[in-house]
Amino acid sequence: MQDRWPRRTVLQTLLVAAGAGISVLPAGTQQAAAAERLAAIPAASREKAMRRAIAVAQRNARYPFGAVITRIADGHAMAEGVNASGRNPMLHGEIAAMEDYLHRRGNKNWSDMVLYTTAEPCAMCMSAMIWAGIGGVVFGTSLAGLKRAGIDQIDIPAATIVAASPFWHGELLGGVLASETDRLFLAGQKS
Repeated sequence: MQDRWPRRTVLQTLLVAAGAGISVLPAGTQQAAAAERLAAIPAASREKAMRRAIAVAQRNARYPFGAVITRIADGHAMAEGVNASGRNPMLHGEIAAMEDYLHRRGNKNWSDMVLYTTAEPCAMCMSAMIWAGIGGVVFGTSLAGLKRAGIDQIDIPAATIVAASPFWHGELLGGVLASETDRLFLAGQKS
């Protein structure tokens, strides 16, 4: 247990390190393999998927939590969802996307998927993705950014949930197109 990467965190530095050809995780660990798969996704592909999540999020101007699930291998969009908590308090954008995925694809191949979401997943959503075994989670706006926009949050960072889940072999990446997603949440609270 001591040889695995201790207490995984949001991997913003992974992108910089991967771009510079620097390994930030011990080679050969499952976490390293998952992180390498996420790092191998070209920045343009990550941005394209996040922009799709932003487009989905615009269906709910007040709470623009949008999510898109893509295949890690080729970036193909497999499912999407937007916050519908007015109808069902559990239907955050990530859960709605997971429901869409289940309807379209069944309960399989989660480890081959990455979920892009406009904001850092709450404890409920991050836990659901971990239990599903999803391969990666990429978000835009942080919990702090949501709070700055005036949106109440349970103050448990996604990285804390990840650190408490040593059995999960996916990875977490934050801050992708955060300036765009931050504006989305700020505008939503003015409407």
